[in-house]
Amino acid sequence: MNESRLFSGLACEGELMSDAADFSMVVGSALPATFTFLYQRLGAALSRWRSGRTAEPEAEPEVPAELVGDLELPLRVDSGRLEARLPVLEALALGMAQYERAPERITIEDAVLMQTLGQVREALEDIYGQRFTFQGETREQTGPISEQHYDTVAGEVTVMEAQEAIRGSVTSTIRAKRVEAGGKVVGMRAPIIDGRS
Repeated sequence: MNESRLFSGLACEGELMSDAADFSMVVGSALPATFTFLYQRLGAALSRWRSGRTAEPEAEPEVPAELVGDLELPLRVDSGRLEARLPVLEALALGMAQYERAPERITIEDAVLMQTLGQVREALEDIYGQRFTFQGETREQTGPISEQHYDTVAGEVTVMEAQEAIRGSVTSTIRAKRVEAGGKVVGMRAPIIDGRS
Protein backbone atom coordinates (compact mmCIF):
# COMPACT_ATOMS: atom_id res chain seq x y z
CA MET A 1 0.00 0.00 0.00
CA ASN A 2 1.42 3.35 -1.06
CA GLU A 3 0.29 6.01 1.36
CA SER A 4 1.13 9.70 1.32
CA ARG A 5 2.84 11.08 4.42
CA LEU A 6 3.55 14.63 5.47
CA PHE A 7 7.10 15.23 6.63
CA SER A 8 8.69 18.55 7.49
CA GLY A 9 6.03 20.42 5.52
CA LEU A 10 6.51 18.38 2.33
CA ALA A 11 4.33 15.59 0.97
CA CYS A 12 6.35 12.45 0.25
CA GLU A 13 5.01 9.35 -1.46
CA GLY A 14 5.68 5.90 -0.11
CA GLU A 15 7.46 4.69 2.98
CA LEU A 16 9.55 7.32 4.70
CA MET A 17 13.14 6.25 5.30
CA SER A 18 14.89 9.51 6.17
CA ASP A 19 18.34 9.35 7.73
CA ALA A 20 17.95 12.81 9.26
CA ALA A 21 18.93 11.51 12.71
CA ASP A 22 22.24 10.28 11.28
CA PHE A 23 23.21 13.82 10.32
CA SER A 24 23.54 14.69 14.01
CA MET A 25 26.53 12.33 13.95
CA VAL A 26 28.31 14.16 11.12
CA VAL A 27 31.43 15.81 12.45
CA GLY A 28 30.68 19.55 12.71
CA SER A 29 33.62 20.47 10.50
CA ALA A 30 32.32 18.05 7.83
CA LEU A 31 28.84 19.61 7.66
CA PRO A 32 29.62 22.42 5.16
CA ALA A 33 31.17 19.93 2.70
CA THR A 34 28.25 17.55 3.29
CA PHE A 35 25.76 20.32 2.54
CA THR A 36 27.67 21.44 -0.57
CA PHE A 37 27.95 17.92 -2.00
CA LEU A 38 24.24 17.14 -1.50
CA TYR A 39 23.11 20.57 -2.74
CA GLN A 40 25.25 20.24 -5.88
CA ARG A 41 23.97 16.71 -6.59
CA LEU A 42 20.39 17.93 -6.16
CA GLY A 43 21.01 20.88 -8.46
CA ALA A 44 22.71 18.66 -11.05
CA ALA A 45 19.82 16.14 -11.05
CA LEU A 46 17.20 18.88 -11.44
CA SER A 47 19.22 20.64 -14.14
CA ARG A 48 19.59 17.40 -16.11
CA TRP A 49 15.84 16.83 -15.85
CA ARG A 50 15.03 20.34 -17.14
CA SER A 51 17.44 19.94 -20.07
CA GLY A 52 16.19 16.43 -20.93
CA ARG A 53 19.66 14.90 -20.46
CA THR A 54 18.94 12.41 -17.66
CA ALA A 55 20.15 9.47 -19.78
CA GLU A 56 23.69 10.89 -19.97
CA PRO A 57 26.10 10.31 -17.07
CA GLU A 58 26.75 13.34 -14.88
CA ALA A 59 30.04 15.19 -15.26
CA GLU A 60 32.44 13.95 -12.59
CA PRO A 61 31.63 15.81 -9.36
CA GLU A 62 34.12 17.18 -6.87
CA VAL A 63 34.08 14.49 -4.19
CA PRO A 64 34.81 15.90 -0.72
CA ALA A 65 37.26 14.16 1.60
CA GLU A 66 34.39 14.02 4.12
CA LEU A 67 32.54 11.46 1.96
CA VAL A 68 33.36 8.07 3.51
CA GLY A 69 33.66 5.07 1.17
CA ASP A 70 33.89 4.72 -2.60
CA LEU A 71 31.58 6.64 -4.89
CA GLU A 72 31.02 4.80 -8.15
CA LEU A 73 31.53 7.23 -11.03
CA PRO A 74 30.13 8.42 -13.32
CA LEU A 75 26.93 9.18 -11.43
CA ARG A 76 23.80 8.18 -13.35
CA VAL A 77 20.26 9.37 -12.67
CA ASP A 78 17.30 6.98 -12.74
CA SER A 79 14.93 9.28 -14.65
CA GLY A 80 11.78 7.43 -13.52
CA ARG A 81 12.70 7.79 -9.86
CA LEU A 82 13.68 11.42 -10.40
CA GLU A 83 10.37 12.20 -12.08
CA ALA A 84 8.42 10.57 -9.25
CA ARG A 85 10.14 12.81 -6.70
CA LEU A 86 10.31 16.01 -8.77
CA PRO A 87 7.89 18.28 -6.84
CA VAL A 88 9.48 17.38 -3.49
CA LEU A 89 13.01 17.79 -4.85
CA GLU A 90 12.24 21.23 -6.26
CA ALA A 91 10.81 22.31 -2.88
CA LEU A 92 13.88 20.96 -1.07
CA ALA A 93 16.20 22.81 -3.46
CA LEU A 94 14.36 26.06 -2.71
CA GLY A 95 14.70 25.44 1.03
CA MET A 96 18.42 24.70 0.73
CA ALA A 97 19.12 27.80 -1.40
CA GLN A 98 18.85 30.07 1.65
CA TYR A 99 21.70 28.14 3.31
CA GLU A 100 23.78 28.18 0.15
CA ARG A 101 23.52 32.00 0.13
CA ALA A 102 24.36 32.20 3.88
CA PRO A 103 26.77 29.33 4.66
CA GLU A 104 27.32 30.61 8.20
CA ARG A 105 23.82 29.26 8.97
CA ILE A 106 24.92 25.67 8.26
CA THR A 107 25.15 24.18 11.76
CA ILE A 108 24.32 20.87 13.43
CA GLU A 109 22.01 22.78 15.79
CA ASP A 110 19.66 23.74 12.93
CA ALA A 111 16.99 21.00 13.19
CA VAL A 112 15.23 22.11 10.00
CA LEU A 113 18.47 21.88 8.03
CA MET A 114 19.26 18.44 9.47
CA GLN A 115 15.78 17.21 8.52
CA THR A 116 16.11 18.71 5.02
CA LEU A 117 19.52 17.11 4.47
CA GLY A 118 18.08 13.77 5.53
CA GLN A 119 15.25 14.08 3.00
CA VAL A 120 17.62 15.22 0.25
CA ARG A 121 20.03 12.36 0.89
CA GLU A 122 17.25 9.75 0.98
CA ALA A 123 15.95 11.02 -2.37
CA LEU A 124 19.39 11.29 -3.99
CA GLU A 125 20.38 7.80 -2.87
CA ASP A 126 17.24 6.47 -4.55
CA ILE A 127 17.80 8.49 -7.74
CA TYR A 128 21.53 7.74 -8.08
CA GLY A 129 21.44 4.19 -6.68
CA GLN A 130 24.30 4.96 -4.31
CA ARG A 131 24.63 5.50 -0.60
CA PHE A 132 26.19 8.82 0.51
CA THR A 133 27.84 8.57 3.94
CA PHE A 134 29.85 11.34 5.60
CA GLN A 135 32.58 11.60 8.23
CA GLY A 136 31.29 10.80 11.73
CA GLU A 137 28.21 8.79 10.69
CA THR A 138 27.56 5.26 11.90
CA ARG A 139 25.93 3.86 8.75
CA GLU A 140 27.26 1.80 5.87
CA GLN A 141 29.88 3.59 3.79
CA THR A 142 29.28 5.33 0.47
CA GLY A 143 28.78 2.88 -2.37
CA PRO A 144 26.33 1.42 -4.86
CA ILE A 145 22.93 0.19 -3.65
CA SER A 146 20.28 -1.70 -5.51
CA GLU A 147 16.78 -2.39 -4.26
CA GLN A 148 14.26 -4.33 -6.36
CA HIS A 149 10.68 -5.24 -5.44
CA TYR A 150 8.60 -7.79 -7.36
CA ASP A 151 5.20 -9.37 -6.84
CA THR A 152 6.03 -12.40 -9.02
CA VAL A 153 9.27 -13.54 -10.64
CA ALA A 154 8.73 -15.85 -13.61
CA GLY A 155 12.05 -15.46 -15.46
CA GLU A 156 15.43 -14.40 -14.15
CA VAL A 157 16.10 -11.35 -11.98
CA THR A 158 19.72 -10.31 -11.51
CA VAL A 159 20.85 -7.43 -9.35
CA MET A 160 24.43 -6.06 -9.58
CA GLU A 161 26.04 -8.20 -12.25
CA ALA A 162 29.44 -6.34 -12.34
CA GLN A 163 31.81 -7.83 -14.97
CA GLU A 164 34.98 -5.95 -14.03
CA ALA A 165 34.34 -3.45 -11.25
CA ILE A 166 32.01 -2.06 -8.57
CA ARG A 167 34.36 -2.34 -5.56
CA GLY A 168 33.65 -0.42 -2.36
CA SER A 169 30.63 -0.83 -0.11
CA VAL A 170 27.82 -2.50 -2.06
CA THR A 171 24.26 -3.32 -0.97
CA SER A 172 21.77 -5.30 -2.99
CA THR A 173 18.24 -6.06 -1.82
CA ILE A 174 15.72 -8.12 -3.77
CA ARG A 175 12.21 -8.68 -2.48
CA ALA A 176 9.84 -11.03 -4.27
CA LYS A 177 6.48 -12.15 -2.95
CA ARG A 178 6.56 -15.24 -5.15
CA VAL A 179 9.07 -16.98 -7.42
CA GLU A 180 7.36 -19.26 -9.94
CA ALA A 181 8.71 -22.64 -10.98
CA GLY A 182 11.67 -22.01 -13.28
CA GLY A 183 12.08 -18.49 -11.92
CA LYS A 184 15.49 -17.44 -10.70
CA VAL A 185 16.65 -14.59 -8.44
CA VAL A 186 20.38 -13.76 -8.45
CA GLY A 187 21.91 -11.13 -6.18
CA MET A 188 25.42 -10.01 -7.28
CA ARG A 189 27.25 -12.03 -9.89
CA ALA A 190 30.95 -11.21 -10.44
CA PRO A 191 33.91 -10.82 -11.56
CA ILE A 192 34.87 -8.27 -9.18
CA ILE A 193 32.10 -6.59 -6.98
CA ASP A 194 34.46 -6.25 -4.06
CA GLY A 195 32.47 -4.59 -1.23
CA ARG A 196 35.62 -3.65 0.72
CA SER A 197 35.04 -1.68 3.89
